[in-house]
Amino acid sequence: MTERTNGPLRVILADDHTIFRRGMRAVLELACFVDVVAECGDGEDALAAYLALRPDVLLLDLQMPRLDGLEVVRRALGADPAARILIMTAYATDQDIGHVLRAGAKGYLRKDATPEDVCRAILHVAGGGMCLAPDIAAQYVRTMARAELSPRELQVLRILGTGKANKEIARALSLEVTTVKGHVQSVLAKLGVHNRTEALAEATRRGMVTGNRI
Repeated sequence: MTERTNGPLRVILADDHTIFRRGMRAVLELACFVDVVAECGDGEDALAAYLALRPDVLLLDLQMPRLDGLEVVRRALGADPAARILIMTAYATDQDIGHVLRAGAKGYLRKDATPEDVCRAILHVAGGGMCLAPDIAAQYVRTMARAELSPRELQVLRILGTGKANKEIARALSLEVTTVKGHVQSVLAKLGVHNRTEALAEATRRGMVTGNRI
């Protein structure tokens, strides 16, 4: 039994699989000093429950109907910057990890985590800390290590910020269009984003570009 001295932690459990959700509730209430104040089967309900109840921790799956986990993280933190959200999911791609952590999630576990690991993570996140499963942390570090753009990729990124298409970028840099396409895809992969708009936003956040100018 993992306990704290000032009463049980209030937790919302959000997952679209009823069997997993009920099993996790039983685990949490037996193994942790936790009060599950709501169960939610989709992202919209999870967000509404969070905003209404303001729990200590929102334990959230990523793959959710109606509103995915990433958007729940973004909206919850937009409404409450102090929100403490712990992701627990079967999915752990580089993009998933990068997106939710940059959005402000405080932890990331796989669904095969032990009850002890889940309890420890909930307590740590509730206390204001960050908690990643060891393999998730290692994966995230490797992703960040790959995120440094080459000088040519940085040139391409900066010209993207002017709104130019691949043909125009190729002309500006005296490159083949296929080469530019390869650089664009590499930039997206290294920044962990899906499209050019997200790439510019992430690059600006990291200080790679300023005001989307060359």
